[in-house]
Amino acid sequence: MKTLALGFSIVFIIFYFNKATAQNKQIVDSLLQIVNTKSTDTTLIKAYNDLGIQYASSNHFKAKKFIRKALRIAHKIKAPRGIAGSSNCLGIVYYYQKEYDSALVHFKKALFLNKKVNHLWGQASALHQIGAVQNFQSNYFEAIESFKQSGTLFLKLKDSISYIKSIENTGVSYLLMRHDKKSLEHLFKANKLYEKRGNPLGLGRTNIQISNVLIRQKEYSKALEFLEKALPQIIQGGNKIHLLVLLKNKGIALKGIKAFDRALEFYNQALKIARNINHNKRICALQSLIGDLYYERKQYEKAITIQKEALKNYPKSDYKDKSYTSIGLANSFLKLNKLDSAVYYAEGALPLSKKAMRLDLEKDAVEILAGIAEQKKDTAKSYAYFKQISLLKDSINAIEKQKQARELRAKFEFDKKERKIKTLTKINQQAKQKHIVLIIVSFLGIFLLSYFVLIFQRKQKQSCIEKYFLNKELLKKDEELQEKSKQLTSNSLHLANKNKALKVLKKEVESIKYAEDQNTQYNYQKLLQTINFNMTEDKDWDNFKKYFEQLHNDFYSTIKNKYPSVTANELRLMALLKMNLSTKEIAGILNVTQEGVRKARYRLRKKLKIESNTMLLDMVLNI
Repeated sequence: MKTLALGFSIVFIIFYFNKATAQNKQIVDSLLQIVNTKSTDTTLIKAYNDLGIQYASSNHFKAKKFIRKALRIAHKIKAPRGIAGSSNCLGIVYYYQKEYDSALVHFKKALFLNKKVNHLWGQASALHQIGAVQNFQSNYFEAIESFKQSGTLFLKLKDSISYIKSIENTGVSYLLMRHDKKSLEHLFKANKLYEKRGNPLGLGRTNIQISNVLIRQKEYSKALEFLEKALPQIIQGGNKIHLLVLLKNKGIALKGIKAFDRALEFYNQALKIARNINHNKRICALQSLIGDLYYERKQYEKAITIQKEALKNYPKSDYKDKSYTSIGLANSFLKLNKLDSAVYYAEGALPLSKKAMRLDLEKDAVEILAGIAEQKKDTAKSYAYFKQISLLKDSINAIEKQKQARELRAKFEFDKKERKIKTLTKINQQAKQKHIVLIIVSFLGIFLLSYFVLIFQRKQKQSCIEKYFLNKELLKKDEELQEKSKQLTSNSLHLANKNKALKVLKKEVESIKYAEDQNTQYNYQKLLQTINFNMTEDKDWDNFKKYFEQLHNDFYSTIKNKYPSVTANELRLMALLKMNLSTKEIAGILNVTQEGVRKARYRLRKKLKIESNTMLLDMVLNI
């Protein structure tokens, strides 16, 4: 399963095409013609790099030779982007050699150089390839971060297909770390985006990857549904490896629901493709799966024939698969009661499983030997084998527990990190909103203060002039003006206090503006407290209402129309809630306790028939 998923995780490689495994003679001849003519240095760099990629999977020596020629020219003309491109191509060659540490060095060098010259696409592609290598090294968290960074850059560059591939490969990383929920989340997202783009190959790949997760969860029927969807998409895409994987997965899923005949049919179709493209490792893997299927159907002779063929053709260094097939042969011979042959293959599996460092396979082999020794009534051997089994089980359990603990810890830390990022983002957004509101309120307050002072001065000047007139009518008017003057005087005293507060507020705003410390949230709270203190002193709620409605048009009338039974105090509470103030801040403004505010909110909710505080706040904010 891991190999399959990783096979898809490198879906994006610079200059790499679907048929890169088969060297294209026509392209090679065309590139050789370029390098043999008098071309510009930049053209030669590209041609040599392209030649290297053409040989990347078939002839590592030739590939490196061409790419290093490109690298020498790039150094000679001091072309950082050319050096970065050559480094990237060398990384691809090492990737195909499975020398992942060397590949990573070259990809990181490409990333560094592309950053230096601010080549965003070069950075994005290097990050994507770094993520693919990190997956092979089982550094899944690092891979996820690399894919996310590359996706951000691709999105910025409006390269939608590469952006979707970054999401897809993030899903593959989660699949490999067995975080099925997160894996499906990203794979479904990529699948939907591929569908919008009308990309059949991307749709086919993601449907197959989704089936991988479902097969692991033993949801075989659901897996088959996605594989059915993927079939026309993969055929349209024309990639034989993808088609082979799809057919193999269908076989596994059908075997899971005990549809052995149909499973065999799909295994054989996949085997035919593997032979057609001469992919020896996949041929052997499919033969081993077919052998297992015959074993399930109790056709042991057929199982033995095909398992022997697979064992013979596996590469020498493929210890895990050879060990697995040897155990399969031992079990098949055991079913036929051919004990000596069973012992031969079980004993042959032991050193292979040790070299592969697979304790589970070693245990399976020892269990077969223990059963045979017990059947032969060889007590000493039987005892020794069962003792060995006990030790292996203990080791496997200990390793499995450690692995589970690591995986759970890793998942917990990763989820915790994501939650923290979301929380900080939300806080930051809220802080920005409050900052904007405070600035608006400050400027509005200064404007209104200036306006009323100006009106007061004009009225006062006018009343002084009118004192010179002695007739009764003017005296009457003078009395009226005096009364208004008293009101304005009272208001001006109030505004004078406001003026002092606003001067303090202005200094606070300036200190925030030029502050270099990170205590912005504290400064915001301090400002809010300054405003709240002065609003507490303000008993003129009519003025508050007037200023408030300049910010929130028709707020009061909308509330009264919708909820006619709401009282003046409840309107004040709703206005303060509209300002998104905390319970503590509202308590300070209304001169009541926080418990008093909570009770008032509770009574208001009951009156308006609203179930929760959150729903009440949402309702008020949306008016």
